[in-house]
Amino acid sequence: MKKILFLLLFIPMLSYSQITYDDVMSINSEDTFKRVMIENGYGKVISQSNDSLIVYGYNVTSESSSNSFCIYNNMSDIYVLGFNKTSFLSRFGLDEDGSDNSYDLIVKEIKSGCEYYKIITNDDDWVSYSCVDSKYIDLVGFTIVDGWGWIRNFRYSEE
Repeated sequence: MKKILFLLLFIPMLSYSQITYDDVMSINSEDTFKRVMIENGYGKVISQSNDSLIVYGYNVTSESSSNSFCIYNNMSDIYVLGFNKTSFLSRFGLDEDGSDNSYDLIVKEIKSGCEYYKIITNDDDWVSYSCVDSKYIDLVGFTIVDGWGWIRNFRYSEE
């Protein structure tokens, strides 16, 4: 009963905007990357070390921590979307399957709506798919590293 009361009282306060599969498939330029980030409640993070990188975070604190960081390299047109797979609710034992995580929802749709291509090794192993829905011509890949789910685009030439 206490868990139900907790959920009813606090879930509305914890709800957040989620980047969706359709959002990911729409990214094909710096402009669409920024649009997706801003429309989903992400804020720009100042990156003074590299002018070619555009970084957005969701609910970034003064310590530069966030549950999601997304990066766009305007020199190569590569985006990387990072999602902390440990949800707030799972810390209290209320969300066992992590189904509220954007990463899991996007990957589920990639696996069902796209065609598996191959494993791409780029520091880590990435599962890559070719998606007809993608406005970006090449591949989309995903991996999990240290509790973070990562989604990015690849050019066929990067294989």
